[in-house]
Amino acid sequence: MNLSPLEIQSIIERSFLPSVCTCSMAPDQSLTIRVCDCMTGQVDLIATHVPLWKLDTVHGIATLVAEMRQQIESHKGAQPPIYH
Repeated sequence: MNLSPLEIQSIIERSFLPSVCTCSMAPDQSLTIRVCDCMTGQVDLIATHVPLWKLDTVHGIATLVAEMRQQIESHKGAQPPIYH
């Protein structure tokens, strides 16, 4: 499957609704993904240096989202974790 970087970003951002999720692309073709609580604006998680090539399949994206959701749930109320 050949998803464009914009499609990958859109899928990830929608996967965290109703939370606010933003993805930004680094020059090295990695993503920084930031997930914030939609009501408080508190940062729930920041994932850095996520290789774009690992997200070129639905399975790759689903795995990343599941891991990030698990990290968010395990750290509720604490400082936002940084996921690598």
